[in-house]
Amino acid sequence: MADWPTRLTSLDRFFNRFSHLHAGEGRSVLAFFTYALLMMVSYYILKTIREPLLLTGSSAELKSYAYAVTALLLLFIVPLYSLVFRHTGKQQLTRYITGFFLLNLFLFYLAGRAGMDVGFAYYVWVGIFNVMITAQFWAFAADSYNVKSGKRLFPIIMVGATLGSLVAPQLSGAFFPSIGPWTLLLLAMALLALTIPCVGWARAAVPPGSRSPADQPGDKEDGGFFGGISLVLTDRYLFLLALLILLLNWVNTTGEYILAELVVRYADAAVLANPGVKKADFIAAFYGNFFFIVNLLTLLAQVFLVARVIRWIGVRGAVLVLPLITLIGYGLVAFIPIFSMIRLVKVFENSTDYSLMNTTRHALYLPLTAAEKYEGKTTIEAFFWRFGDLAQAGAIYVGLNWFSFDVPQFALVNMVLALIWLVVAWQVARNYGSKHHVVEDNASPP
Repeated sequence: MADWPTRLTSLDRFFNRFSHLHAGEGRSVLAFFTYALLMMVSYYILKTIREPLLLTGSSAELKSYAYAVTALLLLFIVPLYSLVFRHTGKQQLTRYITGFFLLNLFLFYLAGRAGMDVGFAYYVWVGIFNVMITAQFWAFAADSYNVKSGKRLFPIIMVGATLGSLVAPQLSGAFFPSIGPWTLLLLAMALLALTIPCVGWARAAVPPGSRSPADQPGDKEDGGFFGGISLVLTDRYLFLLALLILLLNWVNTTGEYILAELVVRYADAAVLANPGVKKADFIAAFYGNFFFIVNLLTLLAQVFLVARVIRWIGVRGAVLVLPLITLIGYGLVAFIPIFSMIRLVKVFENSTDYSLMNTTRHALYLPLTAAEKYEGKTTIEAFFWRFGDLAQAGAIYVGLNWFSFDVPQFALVNMVLALIWLVVAWQVARNYGSKHHVVEDNASPP
């Protein structure tokens, strides 16, 4: 990568159809695109497996409690991550995290083949894997690009993640009945292992004019024993981002509970109507189809809308879109509490979340220091994300066991949360604008 092109290459011109690239940036986009694609195919295979492993012998209520256990475990994992961050290089850190999860998957494979019931433990593990592996990837990407380059290129890189999300669920749902979960798990392990060589390739492919500025003194400030948690609680912007993520996940996970409850009811009805139908196969087929539709819409939005929306209304405007959608959507569910309505709302909520909101929330970290990108982002995307699960699990328990809530009542709770989320998003947008101006001189030309 010593000789950087001064004119647009053929790869630059291809990606230029979807966003504005500078000379030589196409190689880095391809590297991060491939990395994201492999990572998300692996994750969605694992995610599709987890639903039938847990729900076949359990209820949707237990699924909500699994999220709570995940949040509690992350309270111990996040400080360990901060300790590793302060003692390793960024590329080594990314490789170590991936290798650790590969070892975990191998242990699950052995336990599953031995006939052990790992449904609940595996569900909790996938929850940790999801937030840790994706937060690590986007922290690495945000640390590789400067602010203006990241805003231009993140929407294209996210297309790679979206393609992976689109392909994996449909294949997993189709092959689950014939090859079972453990062969699928081996396939996911192989794809995840392929992301390790992508780390060095992606970092080296970023042109000098598009790179994030070198670390400044104080970039690795020590957050004490609690590491990133202390960092988030003492920085206003990071704290607002933590609240944003907490509310986003609380609303989304409550919606997932509503959907899962209705899916289990439909699966039970299908089994009663036709004893030849297997509940696990029915659930796997539904979620495979559901994830496919969501991710198809996500892909279309990511390719044709996200870069344009961010260019038109900026990161500050884009962060307000999803809370507005959920406020309207759950208002409809509260007054029209039928299965087709919640399925429709979840399709639009999730597709907007996975496209515009995902790209936007990763771009919100571009103006920050290395410690804020790695420790702060991982803490927010892991612990505070799952703390939203903990809050949701508590709300589900109270709603079910104290007040006998059903779908309309939980939808009303989501309406109130979405309104609070909208206020927090407004504050995040204001603070992002201030930080963006501070680092603007370090970014590449527009």
